[in-house]
Amino acid sequence: MLALEAKGLTYEARRLDNAKGEQKSETFLAVNPRGTVPVLVCDGFVVRETNAILAFLEALKPDPPLFGASPQDIAAIWQIVEETEALLRTPIGSVTRPIFRGRAVEMRDQIDAAIVKVRDALDELEGVLEGSPFLVDGTLSAADLAVYPAIMQLMRGATREGADTLDLQVAPLAQHYPGIAAWTERVAAMPGYERAYPPHWR
Repeated sequence: MLALEAKGLTYEARRLDNAKGEQKSETFLAVNPRGTVPVLVCDGFVVRETNAILAFLEALKPDPPLFGASPQDIAAIWQIVEETEALLRTPIGSVTRPIFRGRAVEMRDQIDAAIVKVRDALDELEGVLEGSPFLVDGTLSAADLAVYPAIMQLMRGATREGADTLDLQVAPLAQHYPGIAAWTERVAAMPGYERAYPPHWR
């Protein structure tokens, strides 16, 4: 949704309630047999998986570019997008899922191991953002749009009730990672941000 807003494309957002099993309903499975989100339907064509959707939107409306213009920027952006999937999303999920499900105490060992990997990735991001407003070439790109939701998921978990009993060392974000905190504010200032903000995050 952030990419759709950045591209200036009109869309209709539909949120599925996983707690009600809407992702496994017959109606949704007819659209995506995998029963996973996100899914984009454009003129009857179905695209699933975040990175495939980002690439589709880039081809659909190349301007403004989200994957860069030069070979170097394209490679740098895709590298961060792929590293986010490989190095950030899984450990963040290992930290936040137990917190969201009220199982932080019993899964403390998993959280403690995962948060070390998360902090290593955040240290690297902090180093990049200390000298640049965005992750690649000083311009909002798919790299930022890939990393941002992962950071927001982490912060939602780190500030949830019960998380204060854990030694996460990530919140408040401005205290531990001021460069990342300032970057999140710049992303949040993009036009259309409020329309793209998931209502269940509030």
